[in-house]
Amino acid sequence: MRFGTQLLTLLSLAFSLASYAETDFLLRGTWALKENTQSFQDFGQNHQRFEDDGLHLSQAVISTNLRLFDDWTLSGVLNAYSDGEERFNFSQLYLKYRPPSASSIKPEVKVGAFYPAISAENTDFGWLSPHFLTNSAINSWIGEELRTGGIEVSFRQNGRQVRSSWSWKVLGSVFKGNDTTGTLLSWRGFALHDRQSLYNDKVNFLPIPGVIDEDGLGAPAWTEPFREIDNRFGYYFGAHVAYKRMAEMRYYYYDNNADANVVESDRIYAWHTRFHSLTLRYMYNPNFTVFSQLLVGDTLMGKSIVDNDFKSGFVAAVYSITPYTLATRADWYRVSDNDNYALDPNGSAGRAFTISAGRNISENFSITAEWQVNSGNQQNLRFFQDNEHFTEHLFQLAFTATF
Repeated sequence: MRFGTQLLTLLSLAFSLASYAETDFLLRGTWALKENTQSFQDFGQNHQRFEDDGLHLSQAVISTNLRLFDDWTLSGVLNAYSDGEERFNFSQLYLKYRPPSASSIKPEVKVGAFYPAISAENTDFGWLSPHFLTNSAINSWIGEELRTGGIEVSFRQNGRQVRSSWSWKVLGSVFKGNDTTGTLLSWRGFALHDRQSLYNDKVNFLPIPGVIDEDGLGAPAWTEPFREIDNRFGYYFGAHVAYKRMAEMRYYYYDNNADANVVESDRIYAWHTRFHSLTLRYMYNPNFTVFSQLLVGDTLMGKSIVDNDFKSGFVAAVYSITPYTLATRADWYRVSDNDNYALDPNGSAGRAFTISAGRNISENFSITAEWQVNSGNQQNLRFFQDNEHFTEHLFQLAFTATF
């Protein structure tokens, strides 16, 4: 009943906003079939979002852009889910300022809560993937733990305006509210799914004895991804370079600049997390595109209580010929445990393969089938099973409506 009320609220907002702003609405129901193990969202060891087989409301999204003045736009993304702790809230809400400029180099300022444009695959409205039902390991984590709550300033030049084949963009940001970033990578490991954390959200994970016990760290088996703890600013900077519409490269460096020695009264820690991200995209022809992303970083909590390196990468290919789309992706990921705290082993490594096939039924409706296998080793699983190995299969059949 609670979720039905939320969905009706979302639908009424969609129709209301459509009268005043550029608004997109998406509704996706997914039938999922998986192993009979508990999801991390229910404090289980499975790395997938859904708790049970059957039908789920996997996505309900309103994405709107309301022009306030000629150079000011208010943008927001409102999400509803049938799973997780926070099921109805904003994932993004920000102001964008594009002042008029006679120069070929155009400035832009964003203020509020939004994603840095790191992803190579989440390019659809509402930070969704246009090709897959599940995100890569990299972008599943970004959707869980990373959101800018601050200001981003950028400068860009469109190659067409200066009769060049090359376009570029440079940007920088300062922000607050990402102090717990790194918690999930260390205490759960990478996961592959499409649920974005909402504001005021909590994300649960397996209750590892060395983490939750009073004679250990005494921390809860959940994290609040956007909590501000140490009152320090984080930052990132990046650059985009594109050749015509055929190829693009994006580089980002991110540092949340958190004080790793600060802990709050409910035992939520600040984690100093930083990483490099590189994305590549190449359109061989209008029907065939390949793209890839590489992430390399580290995270520190306490005086080397947790000290981890992490890295992940994927390569994906998409072939589209109306009304059909076929997409495949190969992921790999690793978290390396560098500390000496034996009660909290953090090492994990794995690989995943995903294949997705979709068909547009009409302009507004589509159906997608997706199969994924995710396997690897996670050291802290030995507290809950006979070994550290896991293998997870997931089949999904999704019906999507967009307006």
